Amino acid sequence: MKNSGFSRRNFLSLGATAVVGSLITTTAVASNSRATPEQAEGPFFPKHRQADKNADMTQIEGIVGRATGEIITIAGRVLDTDGKPVNNALIDIWQADHKGRYRHEDAPETSPLDTNFQYWAQLKTGEDGSYNIKTIKPGKYPAIEDWIRPPHIHFKVARRGMRELTTQMYFANEPLNKKDRLYLGAPESERGSIVVDIKHGKGEFNIILAKV
Repeated sequence: MKNSGFSRRNFLSLGATAVVGSLITTTAVASNSRATPEQAEGPFFPKHRQADKNADMTQIEGIVGRATGEIITIAGRVLDTDGKPVNNALIDIWQADHKGRYRHEDAPETSPLDTNFQYWAQLKTGEDGSYNIKTIKPGKYPAIEDWIRPPHIHFKVARRGMRELTTQMYFANEPLNKKDRLYLGAPESERGSIVVDIKHGKGEFNIILAKV
């Protein structure tokens, strides 16, 4: 594994602004603490187009093989702060593969890409605000020398009339969560809403958006 100067500078910046970002989000939704905490987008949002961005990230259309790693299903609903479903919301989902490698030229992990893994999905919520993805549990990776990022999945959710939200979903019982600067940047009382317990390969992650 190899760290780049790009990653060091960007992750130092992300770590320093994590608490500030969480305070801004908390202020914006002070009337209802149920809104999902904002998390930094990070430096590895996909930059290049790809033909296959469907909800099954474990297989590339037209390729027989499957992604390496623990296959999981994440399902949930996107709701507003009144508990009403947000339909037709656009969700971007991106993550590292099982080795902690992103499909991004600035990624710190330099292991070969998993050619059977999709890395990025894009989908819309149903009438009841529901969504469902099939993916693999991502690996950890080095941000900087003394900071190893825990397994996590990025979500960006947008819908007209709602505040666009970028957040990260973490996995329960991961020791690295307790040391992660971005995870710890979320208000302590709200961290549970971005942690998912995977049981029998399935997890539930509900996302709550604040209204404009």
